[in-house]
Amino acid sequence: MLKACWRNILYIINHKMNVLVECWQEGLYIQGITHDLSKFSPIEFFPYAKKFFSGKQLSEDDELRWKYAWLHHQHKNKHHWEYWVVDPNNKKALPMPRKYLLEMVCDWRSFSRKWGKKVKTSTLNLSEKIILHPETKKELEIIIENKRLEEKII
Repeated sequence: MLKACWRNILYIINHKMNVLVECWQEGLYIQGITHDLSKFSPIEFFPYAKKFFSGKQLSEDDELRWKYAWLHHQHKNKHHWEYWVVDPNNKKALPMPRKYLLEMVCDWRSFSRKWGKKVKTSTLNLSEKIILHPETKKELEIIIENKRLEEKII
């Protein structure tokens, strides 16, 4: 388990650095630094380490602990759209403040940075698959479209 914990620490640090780069470009300096700090909390850290880095099949109890860890993560981090959902059955959510919406996009963009590829905004638009307040959805589409325009100019 020690090796899994070490690998999880390295993964979290790498992810945080990639998000920091993206957030810095958007002027989200504090959010870039504080992004995903909850991943270091025991309720998230150990289940994530076991699930993704132990190389072993999870028991039912471990799988349940990981599901609780993921739920904890979504509900402790305002850059997750799930944080803002008030009625999933009727697909209703509160408006997401712009700074968290931008951080969410930075988080998405960080994954292509992780694999050393240029960020493709066409892969970012998940607005049809997630529950967002109508105003937030419009704003997300504008953000994605503006990134597409920036790519065309460059």
